[in-house]
Amino acid sequence: MKALLTMSLVGLVITVATLGSGILEADFRSSFLIDGHKLSSLSYMSDDRDDSWRAEYRSTVLALGDTHSDVMARNTDKRWGVVDGVGPSWGARLDSLNEAGLTPVMWLRADDSRAIDKLGLGNQLDYNDAVVAASDDKVSHYVACLECNEYYSAQSVNVIIQRLRLKTDKPIGVHLTRVPGNEAYLEQADIIYLQTGFDLTEAKFRKAIEYALTLGKPVVVSEYNWHGHTAKAKRFGNIACEYKGVVGTGNGRGSSICETLLWEVKKEKFHDKYDDEIAVFMLALVTLSAAYGLKWNLPFTANFKYIQDDHYEIIMAAPVTENIDVGMTYSEDGKVMSFVRGSFGKLFKGAKAPVRETTK
Repeated sequence: MKALLTMSLVGLVITVATLGSGILEADFRSSFLIDGHKLSSLSYMSDDRDDSWRAEYRSTVLALGDTHSDVMARNTDKRWGVVDGVGPSWGARLDSLNEAGLTPVMWLRADDSRAIDKLGLGNQLDYNDAVVAASDDKVSHYVACLECNEYYSAQSVNVIIQRLRLKTDKPIGVHLTRVPGNEAYLEQADIIYLQTGFDLTEAKFRKAIEYALTLGKPVVVSEYNWHGHTAKAKRFGNIACEYKGVVGTGNGRGSSICETLLWEVKKEKFHDKYDDEIAVFMLALVTLSAAYGLKWNLPFTANFKYIQDDHYEIIMAAPVTENIDVGMTYSEDGKVMSFVRGSFGKLFKGAKAPVRETTK
């Protein structure tokens, strides 16, 4: 089986198309926490909230000047309204936001949802596919998960993003409990959804934003106050917009304007024009590595590296020692490269210089 897998990998080439483009422009302005979960947009898709509640939410945030609404696609924590299934009401609920002038931003799953955790990564990937199929023409973009680092590894989040690339050409954000120490989760994200933490001083709030911006990606400062309609929330939202690279706020804002995100909208996905069996097979290996690697003790790890401007690369690596990996990369232009990486200190530990023999 291993030999067959190796032969298959060596023979594979990923092909991508030259894509048409358009431009999506947005300064994302939302208030997804109004008195905590009492009037949170994250509950908008749940059957636990009725249409009168949804109407109250819309009127409240429109009065605050919001342009977007953060909605949750999957959640099993009852405090926030359970939503676990793409139902027939989805289209109408998303339409009600768009018609009000509140473009939905779809968050694909919530934290504190143990029932979802037990189903595994593969189940969530399939669920995400269904969400995109039902909502892609009605939403601005996606956030892979709320507080992703609480229940996913960085590799799992990258796999989620990679799978989404096959289904949508819209931006994909990643939200974490904190950025320092979790940078690997953001490697393939298009937007950083920044949680600075609550009840911060202005100095600490600024420090969190400034660090996130060093990673070189657009930032939505999304979570800094439990009450998005208060004076403090609005003041902090205004502060966030002072920074170049901040393209939106999520917990309230005054009269300031953030930088606009310019996003290339691909009119034709590579897999719509070309046979994508190779790419799908490779992504299946990446998913296998992330979801089952520890359980099945697989001899390799796999990553599907997405690079902006339609470049793709598969990285396969296998450990030789505790400190040394060997592997191969496969890129969309057909190049295959082998590599050795790691620290060689321990590998050569104990090796001795040759002893020169002499004769008398």
